[in-house]
Amino acid sequence: MSRTDDPGATPLFIDTGAFYARFVETAQRHDRATAVFEAIGAGEAVYRPLYTSTYVLDELATLLLGHRDHEAAAVTLDRVRQSPTTVVHPDKADFDTTCEQFARYDGHAISFTDHMTGVLAAEREIEHVFTFDPDHFRTLGFTAVPDDTGEA
Repeated sequence: MSRTDDPGATPLFIDTGAFYARFVETAQRHDRATAVFEAIGAGEAVYRPLYTSTYVLDELATLLLGHRDHEAAAVTLDRVRQSPTTVVHPDKADFDTTCEQFARYDGHAISFTDHMTGVLAAEREIEHVFTFDPDHFRTLGFTAVPDDTGEA
């Protein structure tokens, strides 16, 4: 069962691709990401609290720097940090657990950041990840939003 202080709400961990698609208008999944974020903001999709990590934000900034520019990366990071999304800062134990998990999944092309997301989400009893890499998170035992839930 997911942990939350709001009965009926589902905690949600947000992956890099969801943020990227939301903030880059030319991204292939921009409309879908925007619709999900807007549904969350309007209370139509009852996901809260919202989480992400410094690893996700690192990956997001790097993508934006390579595909857009420094200003886009800085503005996007600021927007996420000012949003109601809690940014989780992994510690040494999280890093060690992620390294162990990453080593066990040698037959899968799941990024280290996605493994870190899985570790951090599991620690918080979060079962849903907003992602456009649904197979990666299904493999790790999570429900992929929006693909598995039908939003947007």
